Amino acid sequence: MNRKVFISVGILIAALLGELFLWDKIVLFSIILVILALIKYLIYPIKKELLWYLLICFGGVLIEIILVNFGHGWTYVSPNIFGIPIWIPLFWGLVGTTIIVLYEGFRK
Repeated sequence: MNRKVFISVGILIAALLGELFLWDKIVLFSIILVILALIKYLIYPIKKELLWYLLICFGGVLIEIILVNFGHGWTYVSPNIFGIPIWIPLFWGLVGTTIIVLYEGFRK
């Protein structure tokens, strides 16, 4: 496994562990997600990173809102806005851009 794949998987695991243990600490978890996104960017930036990050944030949140509010697929214990936690956009942005890096790592 190459270094890019290894670091990408580590970032994804850190984000998932943060969600598992820090979902109720909104500010702390949001800060951790931003720090992880910056670390990912500094180690493995992708072309048009901010654009991808924002598109994935928006798309992920839109799907979450639709599924939670209209599809009634699940509910969150502590929703903050439109039935979802405020950290969800940051989580989707980090996971989405990290998956792009992970794909590039596997492709090589």
